[in-house]
Amino acid sequence: MRSLSRVITVATLVACARVAPGQTGASAPSGPPPNPCAGNADRHRFDFWVGEWQVTTPDGHAVGSSSVQSMAGGCGLLENWTALNGTTGKSLNAFNPAAKQWQQYWVGQGGAVTEYRESEWHDGSLSLIARPAASAPAQRLQRLTFTPVNDSTVRQHGELSNDGGATWTTTYDFYYHRRRS
Repeated sequence: MRSLSRVITVATLVACARVAPGQTGASAPSGPPPNPCAGNADRHRFDFWVGEWQVTTPDGHAVGSSSVQSMAGGCGLLENWTALNGTTGKSLNAFNPAAKQWQQYWVGQGGAVTEYRESEWHDGSLSLIARPAASAPAQRLQRLTFTPVNDSTVRQHGELSNDGGATWTTTYDFYYHRRRS
């Protein structure tokens, strides 16, 4: 009997998990799902980065490839990075309406995680800023700047500051070249 009781409890939990908040039954909601991001211009300012890319240094040396897709009904961008040596990484990018800023969460195969929680736009370029973790030197900042060069090229410029943003040193300078279909 205890075994049957557990089966019924598990079945009830599974059925309840399938019911969306606000629904009273197990029937599927009617109509298309809500899409608050479709018409929101702020959420699409970074769409210039969506595409399939070959990535080079400024002098044309290949460094890797990247696939950047719109996701979650246009509410975010997902990057899938592959370096020439085979290492990989992913970034999740989204406009946070509460902070009124674009943010990026980067995870690299080597274990690196970086949270770019601040951003600003200047002349069509998006700069993302990562502040240090509590255990790191307080003055160390990371900055990524994405600049659409033309319809088929985007520059991604990585920088580091050890003096709270007074001066910046380039850590990498990549050019994303759109792959032709």
